Amino acid sequence: MRHDGSIVEFQQKRGGDSAAFFVPFLTSDTILLDAGCGPGTITVALAGIVGSAVGVDIEPRAIAAASARAAEAGLTNLTFAEADMTALPFEDGSFDAVFFHAVLYHQSEAVLTRTLAEARRVLKPGGFLATRDADVGGNVLHPEIDGVRLALDLWQRWYEHDDPKALFFGRRQSSILRAHGFTPVWAGASYVNHSADAASRSEAVADARRSLLGLGPQLVGKGLAADDEIQAALAGWEAWGADPDAVYFRCRCECVARKD
Repeated sequence: MRHDGSIVEFQQKRGGDSAAFFVPFLTSDTILLDAGCGPGTITVALAGIVGSAVGVDIEPRAIAAASARAAEAGLTNLTFAEADMTALPFEDGSFDAVFFHAVLYHQSEAVLTRTLAEARRVLKPGGFLATRDADVGGNVLHPEIDGVRLALDLWQRWYEHDDPKALFFGRRQSSILRAHGFTPVWAGASYVNHSADAASRSEAVADARRSLLGLGPQLVGKGLAADDEIQAALAGWEAWGADPDAVYFRCRCECVARKD
């Protein structure tokens, strides 16, 4: 998965709310793996309720941010390591729980198969795997500003999804996990609220602007976007942010499955 400084910075705002659905399946004895942990915000939150936690990510910049966050929190039961999710450096049955947040829907079918096979390998029998991922069909946007819709499309282009169904990955998590040998035991959904009040709308616009300015030259350089599209997207977010009744709720579908 492609990483960019602006994406890592945005990910740092994720926290315990992103994993709240998984907490009932964890205990103080749980050994947890957060696969694709990014800057470690979620891993740090979960480390406070489990016995020990390990976060892995293929991006060195993300691991550096995660390690700094863990050190700042003073956690002794948490480690981070640079690793590929399709070839985890752990023995069979090393973990009681494996967590994936916003990483699986970016993967091709072949990579997804290898990733879930590795997760199953390192998970103990009876252990739980949890996924929380996007589904664009559940997003709520008002007003329907063309520039904002364009911005959302530009971010999807960055990940270069080969399969249009990837954008609706969230609703298919249960069937996908079952097809890869897991037994789904819980499913749900929640929203990331970017418009709770004026301050959160302003922050959403600032995040969008920072991301578009960071990714824009790379999108243009790869032929994935034109400069006028970047400018239109920026203008769209400014118009959205100026509307006191604007809303943007990003859907995240959630699933917990067991390794029998």
